[in-house]
Parts: sequence; C-alpha cells; structure tokens
Amino acid sequence: MLNTTRRTCIWCLLAFVSLLTINSLAAQSLDKPVLLKGVGNVPLPGEPDALCTTVSINEQPEIILTAELDPSHLEQSFQLIALSSSRLGKGKVLVFSTPAYFRKPLVQNAEVQKLLLNCLQWGSTARHKRVQVWGGDAALRSFLTQRAKASVVGTPAAPDFSADILFLNQEITDTVVISRIERFVRQGGTLLYGSPLSDMQRQRPQQPVETRFNQLLLKAGLLQTTYMAVKYPHRAYLSAGPVPSYLGIQNILQSISTKGYQLPSPWRGGNIFSYTLDRAVAFNSAGSPIMQRLQQATHHKLDSLIVPTTEKPVKTSETKNYSAYLVQHILQGYKLQAQPDPSYVAPAAATFPGAVPATAARITTELVLPVRIGRNGVLEPDAGYCQPHSTGLYVPAGEKVSIYLAAHESPRHLQAQIGVHSDKLAHLPQFTREAFDLTRRFDLKPGRNEIYSPYGGLLLLNIPDTTTLKELHVKVQGAVQAPRFQRGKTNLVEWRRTIRHYPGPWAELASDNIILTVPSARIRTLDDPEELLTFWDAVLAIDARLADLAAPRRHPEQIIVDQEVAYGYMFTTLDKIVVPNDSSCANMLDVNFMREIGSWGHFHELGHRHQFWNLDFQGMEEVSVNLYTMYVFDKFLHKGLYNHPRIANRQMVAQQVTQYLAHSPSFEKWQADPFLALSMYIQLIDAFGWEPIEQVYRQYRHLPKSLYPTTEAAKRDYWFMTICTATGQNLAPFFAQWQVPIS
Repeated sequence: MLNTTRRTCIWCLLAFVSLLTINSLAAQSLDKPVLLKGVGNVPLPGEPDALCTTVSINEQPEIILTAELDPSHLEQSFQLIALSSSRLGKGKVLVFSTPAYFRKPLVQNAEVQKLLLNCLQWGSTARHKRVQVWGGDAALRSFLTQRAKASVVGTPAAPDFSADILFLNQEITDTVVISRIERFVRQGGTLLYGSPLSDMQRQRPQQPVETRFNQLLLKAGLLQTTYMAVKYPHRAYLSAGPVPSYLGIQNILQSISTKGYQLPSPWRGGNIFSYTLDRAVAFNSAGSPIMQRLQQATHHKLDSLIVPTTEKPVKTSETKNYSAYLVQHILQGYKLQAQPDPSYVAPAAATFPGAVPATAARITTELVLPVRIGRNGVLEPDAGYCQPHSTGLYVPAGEKVSIYLAAHESPRHLQAQIGVHSDKLAHLPQFTREAFDLTRRFDLKPGRNEIYSPYGGLLLLNIPDTTTLKELHVKVQGAVQAPRFQRGKTNLVEWRRTIRHYPGPWAELASDNIILTVPSARIRTLDDPEELLTFWDAVLAIDARLADLAAPRRHPEQIIVDQEVAYGYMFTTLDKIVVPNDSSCANMLDVNFMREIGSWGHFHELGHRHQFWNLDFQGMEEVSVNLYTMYVFDKFLHKGLYNHPRIANRQMVAQQVTQYLAHSPSFEKWQADPFLALSMYIQLIDAFGWEPIEQVYRQYRHLPKSLYPTTEAAKRDYWFMTICTATGQNLAPFFAQWQVPIS
C-alpha cells in the first residue's frame, strides 16, 4: 500500500495529466464535421445484415454516427456507435460497425457515397488516391474507380502498402498480416474498416465469435464485439446528433464528473454504460491516462470499497457513488483474475450471502450423489447444460475447500459451483447486496481440486445432462454443513434436533420435483419440511397434469430466494425461479398459509416453466401462464378461478370485458393487457370447464416439432382450430368479438 506522502504526489500528478488530457480532447473534435460535410440521412443496413457493438475505451476515438437500438420504440431504446474515428501513430482509423457499407445495396446509396467520398478526402490529401480493397464487392470497386476516381491497387494475397487507404471488411487471422497493416497505419496510411463480425456471427450462429483484428483496433482505443448485434427489419437511419452521455468512455467520464448526472436505465443506455466501463478497465493498463482519469473521477480507493447494504443501498441516481462502486469492483475483479487470492474475503460477503461462524466445524466427508439429468419437457436450457446437484455443504468465504475426484470420472466434464446467486443487479434503481455474479465455478480434474470464493456459498456439483453417469462419488474436505432436507429420506427427528441448526447460512428443502433454496434463518424453526414439500410436489403435479407432462420429473425445479430480485417482483429463467426474501418467502415456507390462501406469484412463476413457448402466439407470455396459476387454485386448492385483484370475481371480469368491447376493441389492446386477455379464457372455462384447455394442451404436447406453426398468424389459427375442436363449437364469432385475428 502507498504511504500518504507518495499517494498525495501521485494524485497531484494524476490531476495534472487529467487536465492535459481534457484540454487535448477539447481540441480533438475535428473529424465529425469533415466526414459528414454535405451528407444527409445515412440508412442503416437492412436484414440480414446487422450492426455490431463498437466500444470506445480511451481518449483517442471520436464518435461520428450512432444508431438507435430500436428506432420503432424510441422510449425503450438507446444508441450504439455506428461509425467512429481514431488515430494510430501518424495514421488514421475509421471503423464502421457493420461491413454492409462496403457492398451493395448500401454502397450504391447516394448519401453513403457522399460519406465515403468524405472518408477518402479525410484519409488522404493525395490528388490521385491509391486504394486497396480487401473484401467489399464489385459495386465498391466501381464506386472507387468511377465516382471517386481512385486507383485500386494490391490484393490481400499481394498487398501494396504504398497505397494511401485500405478498405477492409473481412476477417484477418494472420497476425503477421495484422502487424503489417498496423505498420501501414502508423506510418501515415488510413484504414477504413467495416467490421466483419456480423457476417462471422451469421455464418457461425451457435459459436462465440470474436475478431483477431481487435489486437490492432485496441491500440487505437476501439473494440469490436458481438455484445449486441442488432438487425433492422424496417428502414431506419443513422444519427449525426449529439452523442449520448453513456456512449464511449470519454463521454462517460465527463458524465460522471457532472453534478446531477442521472444514469440511464438499461433500456436507455445503462447496459452499454456498464459494459463500456468494464471493457475500458479490462483493456487499459493501470497507469494509462484514461485509467488515471477514471480513478480520479470515481474517487476510487481499493482500501475502502463501497459495500451495498439494506441500511445503505447503492443507488443509480447517486451517479458518483454508483460509478465509483462499479469501477471499484471491476478493478478488484480484474486484480483477482490476474492474481488469484484464495484467502480474499469480499467486504460484502458478511452481509450477503452471509458469514460462517469461525467456530463451525470444517469437515471431511464422502458423498454419493444420485445423478438427476434429462429433459422435463418444460422451459429449460439446451442439451449440454450442466445440471446442479446439491451436496448439503457450504464453502466459507476466503477458505479453500478440496474436492477429490476418482480418475475414472475425468471424462465426465464435471464442475464444482460455489453459490447460487448469479444474477447481476447493476441495472436496478438501487441494490442492497453486491450487484455482480456471486457464484464461482471450477472444472474438476482427477485427484485433488482446490476451490474457493470471496463470497462463499452452497457447494453444488454440476453434471452435464448428456452423461451416462448414475452416481457420483466424491470426497470433500474443508466445507461446513448446511441445512438440507430431502423429502422421503431425511429423518424428521434428526432435522429438528440437529440438521436445521447446521451453520451454513443458506439451506435447501428438496424433493424429487423441487428445491427451495432459502436463508437458513428462515428454516431454523420449521418443524415439518416433509409436509411442506408434499404440498409443493402436489402443485407441480397439477401443473404437469395441465401441461400433459410425464411423471416423474427427470430433475427438480429450482426456486431460489434472493435479497434483490433482478427483474420484477419474481422472475423465471431457463434454469430457475428467483423470489424475494420478504413475506412471500415466509408464505412459501408456511404450508398452512399456502393451503388457506395460496400464492399467485409462486404459482405464476411455476406456470412459466410449463408454457408452450414455441406454440403460444405473441401477447400470450403473461396470459397462458395464468391458466396454470388458476388451474392450481381451482383444481388443487378448490378456490375457483378468481384469486387475483384484477380478476377478483365474475362481476369484475364481466365489467372489464364490457368496457373493452364498448371502447374500440382491438388486438393491440388485447395483447397489451394480460388480465384483459385472460378474461377471454375465463369465459371459455366458465362455459366449457377445463376439459377443452386440457385437450388442447394434450394435442400441443404430442405435436411433432416439425409440424409447429412458424408464423404468428399460423399460431393463432392453430390455437383457434384446436379449441374449436375441443369445445365442439365454431368460435369464430367469439374470436371476432374479442378482435383476436384468425385467417
């Protein structure tokens, strides 16, 4: 750690360097007026072309043109960099975020041609310009030779680096060639680069795509990624207006230094703000000017990290504090990545996920885990997903735990996971726990494996769902015991006497169908998990009945309690349901409450797991899910259909329908209001009972995927035909009255 005098000198130097840098930036905004002189509306590429993400990570680049993420929904959109300039040595670099401007039809557009003519003038003062073209097409070459009066020289196979300008929109994998291009630019040449990432991603959609050419671009302060690859199905144009404050590290620095700056939401640029910060830290050295400015602007001190708590949350509205928090933890994360420290304990770990008492016994135990993998037939990850298997053990923060794996298990691609809270929260208005992925994963090899985490967490063993393994035998050394109850296996007397008091701060209540992961404090007085899990198994059996799923489930569903919920009040993903640690958690663990009152939220999220996602048409996501919610209330709890404030009784539903029909009903209104749309299904159930819905879903379940309807209209028609068949009625007038279109 620096002593005080030395630190003071360094901060004075940083302030001086920052002042020089800011002054140089103020004088740099020279490229945009030159490049856009006389240029009108430049069109965005149409499908199948896409715009990839360009990130400006230091003070060199200038953002020339931007593009709205979704021009049709400006209130839920933000901008990305479409064109940016920079310098490298004596030369210039101009990066287009798509290769589409170097080929037809865009290269034949009048405004694009004006832009390209300006690019040529900007790139070289030579009267007769000599240009190399690597990639592009005949339309680009025709434009260069006929309209721009340039000489096209050299080829990728026989480059001519005496040229003035190089047009490049193809991937270069040869590092020797990349080095020669870098030398060409540094010596005064100009590179016009149309990033080929979108083409590469289209050719390899199932593989991660990155361009090796970033090794040159990074030296000019630019990075090309597929963080977002945006397609534009409708005609739209680039923006030459002011660059948003969240775009590019220069603008971000100026923004967070401005009193009263409000960080945008994720839908207005918050995500690209955080991503740019992360990439800037990742690719700039600690002593670089931009990093010095970043640390100064955020008052970064590694010895006093900001820790979000319930009493003192981090708020995005407090921009300086929020930005400092992000930068601190990004820096700390990269430091630990570069110099792993198994003994490091994150300051936030004590409050979440929680501390393990120093007096808790660190045990050595041998485990035999039954392997539960396969497809449940519901919403779940693609084949190859590593299914988590509980161990009933907890890894304390900053402590090494050893896992011993037999040699014959080595081909299994097994993985240890510490913790269950993987959701990122930096987009929330405020958060009371660390806003990053708190889990850690380690690939397991034969013999001894050391694992550790700065946060600690439940120990899981992840097993690929394609394995033939039936049981996994492992030895674990150094972990502590966590409360875990397995329905049908754990002895209730042992649970009450010992197990529920185990020191791990997180607990699991498990059956073959469901695992509830909750704070241990919630179950210390829970006397009968067997009865509780019997209830939840029955709920899942009712869901399976409506979805026509075969029993038993191949693996359990996961409900995880979190101190902060990343999306909405509760949410569902491909592999889990996340719910808050509030009264709803207490209700979830109270079998008497669940029987007497029920929980719309929990039943709703479990319903999401069972929907027919590839058969439901647009607007049904939050509608068909509540068929499962109502089914549980009606068929299991015997409380009928009306159990939510929006559908409290039949009269309320009738009034809602009457108002809709009396005020210009439309499919758009139907799609926009899930409870209004649900009223249509309530009318069907009131008239015909649940049997037609059950029959339709049986037909859905057994429909071969090769016969799935592929358009929105076909999906609506399929639902219409199946429900008509199931009810034995022609429901065309009913659908017409509701304004749900069918062919």
